Amino acid sequence: MKKFTIYLAGDSTVQSYKTPVKPITGWGQMLHTYFKETNPTTGAEGCDWMGYGQKSASGFDQSIIYETDGLFIDNRAMAGRSSRSYFDEGRLDDLKKSIKSGDYLFMQFAHNDANKEKEERYVTPEQYEEYLLFYVNAAKERGAQPVLVTAIAMRDCNDTPDGKFSVSFPEYRDKMLEMGEKYDLPVLDLGKATADYLNTVGDEDSKKLFMWLEKGAYEGYPDGKQDNAHLQQAGAKAFAGLLAGLIRSYERDDKLDKVKAELAQNMFVTL
Repeated sequence: MKKFTIYLAGDSTVQSYKTPVKPITGWGQMLHTYFKETNPTTGAEGCDWMGYGQKSASGFDQSIIYETDGLFIDNRAMAGRSSRSYFDEGRLDDLKKSIKSGDYLFMQFAHNDANKEKEERYVTPEQYEEYLLFYVNAAKERGAQPVLVTAIAMRDCNDTPDGKFSVSFPEYRDKMLEMGEKYDLPVLDLGKATADYLNTVGDEDSKKLFMWLEKGAYEGYPDGKQDNAHLQQAGAKAFAGLLAGLIRSYERDDKLDKVKAELAQNMFVTL
């Protein structure tokens, strides 16, 4: 059977990273590990910092493609991009050159869309729908299946009254859920799943998932770091596992059945 491709469009929390930015890792960098008989290309120029994948056909340098037994995962996510700036830079147009019938387009935006201080990125929740429809329609025009993925939760427990983790960017999550119903689209609620998971992990242990680094622990971070948005490898692995679990449990229709069939068994992160 001919392999299909899952394309990922998103931001820094999804992106595949190259050296020398270790240990920052997007969940898109780890998603391939949850599929059958992962067969990563290793050691190729342009692979991610773990030595997996290889440069994809994208005209943008950061894109990395991973191969498993039955599919490819082409990670086209890029740091600092919102649904608006990703589109304005021509990244969707670039993706449209490759996506074909039988493929999937998973899109996760909101971290940058909600940033009012960055005019080139910011969109209101209403504009968010308008921009996401560009991605949805681009996939459908080529016979591919669009899939909405709500934005992962940030490590916000220190800022909430009860010290618990909460869904990040709730207005944008709500808009995605609304769009799922309105346009009959699969929605994978990774935002809620990651917030719930972090509440099982707790305050201190959650630091091991995010970019909380001791001084001198990693080259490039001599002063350490306390970053509540971006993930280390352990966090990216866990969050990718949550997404795999959401795919496995999706039962609204048969639109993700082809992806489900390629998932490995008994590997997912559960709550």
